[in-house]
Amino acid sequence: MSLMTGFAIKASIMNWNREKKEDLETILVPMISKAHRLNGGFTESALEATLLPYMTDSLFVYVFDENKRPVLLIEEGRRIRAQDLQAEGRTAQSLLNRNPPIAIKDGSTVIAYLSVDSADFLAYKANRQFVETMRDAITIGILIAVGLALAVSLVFSTSFSSETKELAAGIVSISGGDHDVAFPKSGTRELTLIARSAETLQRRLEREGRLRRQWMQDISHDLRTPIAAIKSQFEAMVDGVLDTSTKRLERLHSELNHVEALVRNLQELSRYESPEMRIKRTPIASRGFLGNIRERFLFLCEQAGITLECSGETVTFSMDELLMQRCVSNIVQNALQHTEEGGRIHVLLSTRYSDVHITIENTGHIPEADIEWMFDRMYRGNTARPGGGFGLGLSIAKAIVDLHSGSITVENEGQFARFVIVLPQARVS
Repeated sequence: MSLMTGFAIKASIMNWNREKKEDLETILVPMISKAHRLNGGFTESALEATLLPYMTDSLFVYVFDENKRPVLLIEEGRRIRAQDLQAEGRTAQSLLNRNPPIAIKDGSTVIAYLSVDSADFLAYKANRQFVETMRDAITIGILIAVGLALAVSLVFSTSFSSETKELAAGIVSISGGDHDVAFPKSGTRELTLIARSAETLQRRLEREGRLRRQWMQDISHDLRTPIAAIKSQFEAMVDGVLDTSTKRLERLHSELNHVEALVRNLQELSRYESPEMRIKRTPIASRGFLGNIRERFLFLCEQAGITLECSGETVTFSMDELLMQRCVSNIVQNALQHTEEGGRIHVLLSTRYSDVHITIENTGHIPEADIEWMFDRMYRGNTARPGGGFGLGLSIAKAIVDLHSGSITVENEGQFARFVIVLPQARVS
């Protein structure tokens, strides 16, 4: 640190000496040229009268004629003669060698040479004291700054370490199953962001856990109910309490189909959500796609007294046709279950730039409290509704949309409940 300070001060002094010399040359050269023009040449007395008013005890000024013979020699404000140089064992050439002169010209003709120098900045006691004081002040200032920086760093690192440990402990607690962890939010912006993200993760894990428990209860219920009914009826038939009629066997077969459908849906959802699942995209004509949806649900809608409309742009888009048919069918089936007689279901296919939008809307209204959970497994806003299904259809639809890197949203628009599927970059032509 001391070496750096000394180097900086030394460089500043060297710059000061150089700039002072250049300033002196800028002042004296025009004056010497003017004296030469006024007197028709140089005389020692005229030149001395011209320069002496500007001389100080720190200046060294040597003026030579065009042949580099001394005309006027001034050192520290005092005139030096040739015999003085000889007495001191110096020569005019030694002065020229000490500080190379600059040529003074009148037009293109050299009329004189000027060598200018000044006493070193540190030649004076006051300047040396000033430099020492400045060096000490800079050194002390640097030491104080470093000390303050270390103190601030220590305080910050202690606080940072404490907050980091608290944050890490909270995350460890979450991994251990604790979902009631409070995270610090008074640290740096980055730590606060991590804390908020951890709280969001905590809420999601808590919700996922709650949904998983509810899901298991719903699955158990949906499996136990038909299995218990089938078992009890078979036991009654074995005991001879119930007769083995065709109608009864048909009802038992229907219950078995119900169980089979639930298991199949669970398998499909698990497969669609698997990281190994890959889709097979092929070019699909929109008219054929919409036609298949209409053909599949038209009879069911007519039986329920519901109007079904399938329309849209005539385009070709890329997707896995079987999966997307399943996705849209699940949403239409859901709409069919929630649309009253005399209502309407509309499937609309449109494009925006290269994105494909599939909108399914039906007459009705989704409770606002249910919208957030519509795509969760086994979620059924009204579990008491007849024919309510398993609560897996919309979860499967979302999983299929995710496989296509798309998005699905749900909203209420006027007297309609509306689902919108967006398939990015899917339009082919």
